[in-house]
Amino acid sequence: MSQYDYDLVVIGGGSGGVRTARMASAMGARVAIIEDLYWGGTCVNVGCVPKKLYYYASHFSESFEDSRGFGWQLGDITFDWELLKSNRRTEISRLNGIYQNILGSAEVEIIDLSFARDPFGMLEQRLRAHRYDVVGLSLVTPHLREARRAAALAKQTNPGCQVIFGGPHPTVLPESVLEDSNVDTVCLGEGEETLPQLLEAGGPDESIQGIVFRGSGGEVVTTPRRPFTLDLDSVPPPARHLFEMENYFRSWYSMDSWKPGLRGTSVIASRGCPYTCTFCQPTISGIFGKRIRKRSPGPVVDEIEEIRDRFRIEAFMFEDSLFILDRKWVASICNQLIERRLGLHWCCNIRADLAEREQLLLMKEAGLRKVNIGVESAVPRVLEEIYDKRETVESVERAVHLAKSVGLKVQGYFMMGAYTETAEEIEATVRFAERLPFDDAVFDITTPFPHTTLYDQTREHIDKPFEDFDCFHVSVYADGEQGLTGEQIERLKKRAYYRFYLKPRRAARLAGQLLTPTGLRRTLLKLRRV
Repeated sequence: MSQYDYDLVVIGGGSGGVRTARMASAMGARVAIIEDLYWGGTCVNVGCVPKKLYYYASHFSESFEDSRGFGWQLGDITFDWELLKSNRRTEISRLNGIYQNILGSAEVEIIDLSFARDPFGMLEQRLRAHRYDVVGLSLVTPHLREARRAAALAKQTNPGCQVIFGGPHPTVLPESVLEDSNVDTVCLGEGEETLPQLLEAGGPDESIQGIVFRGSGGEVVTTPRRPFTLDLDSVPPPARHLFEMENYFRSWYSMDSWKPGLRGTSVIASRGCPYTCTFCQPTISGIFGKRIRKRSPGPVVDEIEEIRDRFRIEAFMFEDSLFILDRKWVASICNQLIERRLGLHWCCNIRADLAEREQLLLMKEAGLRKVNIGVESAVPRVLEEIYDKRETVESVERAVHLAKSVGLKVQGYFMMGAYTETAEEIEATVRFAERLPFDDAVFDITTPFPHTTLYDQTREHIDKPFEDFDCFHVSVYADGEQGLTGEQIERLKKRAYYRFYLKPRRAARLAGQLLTPTGLRRTLLKLRRV
């Protein structure tokens, strides 16, 4: 750990942390205790971090009334109580930097190929230059071909490196992923605890929960699933500083229908989904669980405030699938946004049958300017029999008009080309999108991703390999079996976009967006989906 070389660092004192430190010290280990500011006898965050592992802890109490007037000291590093009380954000930012300097002994890099002109050329250059010990790739099914190519490059440049796959696709098809000899280990589900243990152990081991790997004899070894992390506040925020965030700000268009050109980013405040929609379940529950796990409102707003101060954002989007499910939790987040006067605007996803006027008004007061609604189809048969959406067309129509009545922009997500869906049913959905006062629409091709209910119900009709799964441009079903070919579905999707956006009101707004400094770039990005 550079200046201070400790065998164990205990984040947070409390009885558990002190006990751990004493035990380690008795065995001859050099121990540092970093007191993670706590009040009222409640330790906020206790954890042990082995040497050469990265851990980032920055959870601070919401109030200072019960301050006991003590803290930690490591060498000549101390925290300033008076500064902490008078200017909490400044001192927390300084302490966060100290945490990273002391604990960040592992060298971590993110190779982000999203904006590279020659992605694999850039990747090969970086791999050859650094010869990484561990290369991790997180992927969804449409990224499978590129992920395999990246794994092959990693092994070519450093045959001894460990290649770890994680994310939705490897979680549901770990054995299939391991058929690629370039992949050593699969992390199942959430990896925040699993990956550090893999690094600490130097490779896969049967004692590590939530992994699949090849044993010494070539057999596939699957360890017991790791329990879901119940305390999401213990999960560090995303390491945005490792990304070229300016690329994302220039390309962010989530709120263009309200105000084009905003600097924005994404925030996730919860995990899990209790619903049973066939196009994503039970896969999502297998990764994140059926129950909704939520971060505390304070840390959520802390993260938003920190992003604003560090990156000068003007807007953000809550990417949560079911942001408005828990009304009291949403109200608490909104009240904190209002009290802190962050001056930010935001959007979120909502489920139509959960929308209520009082809640939307409070959210608008807190900065909400746009909502996104998953409509999928305007045909009851498709919603009920194919998608098991458990939502009616009438509830969608009500939610759209309700959101518009309180002054919000509305975007609709639609799907077409489900197995047995007819051209007439697709036409009904497009007419619905045209007729209602949606400001934006996204039309995707229904894709039965691996081991969703939709996939299991229709797998014998799928004639494309996983590498060709693409909900933007390709139907994976065999041509003709449902009366529509893949080419016809693609044409219907393009026509839906043209009909929706060539309506005079929407066309005028799009023309105005093109005249903004980043309008052309963002419009071209959107057109990739068409």
